[in-house]
Amino acid sequence: MKFLTADVLKDMLRAANNYLKLNIKKINALNVFPVPDGDTGTNMSATLDSSIKEINGKVFETVDELMNTVAFGSLKGARGNSGVILSQLLRGFAKELKGKEVLDIPTFVACLKSASASAYRAVMKPTEGTMLTVARGIAEDVEKEVLSNSVSEIEELLEICVLSGKKWLSKTPEMLPILKEANVVDSGGMGLVVIFEGMYKFLKEGISFEDVQEEEAYKVASVKTEEIKFTYCTEFFITGLKKNIEDEFKQYLQTVGDSIIVIQDGEILKTHVHTNSPGKVIERALKYGELINIKIDNMKYQHQEFVKAETDQRNNENIEDEIITKEYGFVAVSQGEGFNEILKGLGVDYIIEGGQTMNPSADDFISAIKNVPAKNIFVFPNNKNVIMSAELSLQLINTKKNIKVVKTNNIPECIAALIRFDINSDVETNIKRMQEAINSIKVAEVTQAVRDTKINGFKIKEGDFIGISKKEIIQSGKDLIEVAISCVKKIVDDSTQILSIYYGKNVNSDDVQKLVDELKAEYPQIDIESYESGNDIYHFIIVAEM
Repeated sequence: MKFLTADVLKDMLRAANNYLKLNIKKINALNVFPVPDGDTGTNMSATLDSSIKEINGKVFETVDELMNTVAFGSLKGARGNSGVILSQLLRGFAKELKGKEVLDIPTFVACLKSASASAYRAVMKPTEGTMLTVARGIAEDVEKEVLSNSVSEIEELLEICVLSGKKWLSKTPEMLPILKEANVVDSGGMGLVVIFEGMYKFLKEGISFEDVQEEEAYKVASVKTEEIKFTYCTEFFITGLKKNIEDEFKQYLQTVGDSIIVIQDGEILKTHVHTNSPGKVIERALKYGELINIKIDNMKYQHQEFVKAETDQRNNENIEDEIITKEYGFVAVSQGEGFNEILKGLGVDYIIEGGQTMNPSADDFISAIKNVPAKNIFVFPNNKNVIMSAELSLQLINTKKNIKVVKTNNIPECIAALIRFDINSDVETNIKRMQEAINSIKVAEVTQAVRDTKINGFKIKEGDFIGISKKEIIQSGKDLIEVAISCVKKIVDDSTQILSIYYGKNVNSDDVQKLVDELKAEYPQIDIESYESGNDIYHFIIVAEM
């Protein structure tokens, strides 16, 4: 085969998607940090799966049309850093196909080089020894072989992609000391090799892997969020209100659904609820006023509308429908009912459920931004692995709203920023105030290891308690309270005035009280308070404030 048609390339991508699903657990196991995570394999699979959903059931005449649709699907569904990088690889690949009906060998080489360059540009500080290195190495090796006239078939080119990918993957521990210490190769690089291998196996052997796509490994990716209890995601605005109905309407919604957001601002009230009875919700809302922007999605069977060249035009039309009712609005990623309530109390308009283990996609951020009726919107990712998806959403959304991503790594940073926010100040002043607040706190998180590993000099066994601060493991041990106290000692200094302890679902009240009592005895000069986070991943999130 000297070239690929759109139909063949489409089948190859679907096979690669299925093969990636089968390898999720294998890829996830390579993650260095032994914490419950939005793991690399899960995120890459969810991202590529979003692409496949865009092309399923559609007919494409050219590879240009096909790959641009694939790229757009991956951008919408990009989850986590690895998913965003994968989306940029696909985006760069698609750029070189403009006007191309088929994908031949010289064009394939150009696409690989463009893909690598696009991914490198997307990362603020590219790190060698990651999937970026593997992508670049593949592009360079393939180009070298093609220029030597040793490649005459697409199948041969893909075989070089696989072999080159494995070669560069084996080198990643020598480039990143943390990989060498943990005795693993880069997980994102492995995911990329798996994708090429899936395409190669299909072309060579005709294997689509469809008969095994429902293996348990993929269920991790497809059912990573909470089990769907209520089918219909129902959203709308009630306008023309003469009195405050926020509490009254919220109480009613609690009887018919969950994931409730009810926010009234003067004569308009925004509603979001997951329910099995959207008709009842709308009927009740009509008693209060007129409804606009009604949106009901079936979350179990939702299939995104096919979008390609008309996307910008569609978004431009949506801009005219945008409702702006206030100066400032806030979107935050959060996990845990306690945290959710705290954030709502601080003025957050829209909470995206997720973060650790459930990295939201760029499309999740777009939906949130569209549902906040504010001129200026601040977005808080609250997880280092979510920041890139939040920033990517700004490239995809076409809106007259002014969107700012505040690069928060955790929820306490978000809380600190919101407390310092001044509604009477301008955007830039508030950004400065919030960043100062973020910089003024130190955070330590205590959770349990989900795998054995060696990192930062710690030999960690599955089930050990580990303390994390500034993206590094700072303590490990068998006793929860001892690990928590050790973490506190590493973040408290002479300037610390307040210690806030957020405890999760998996901590009993006796352990909370024991920790508070011991810390009060150790630090009588510090104001120590505890709060329920509702988080089911972190036992304690401890914040030291000046």
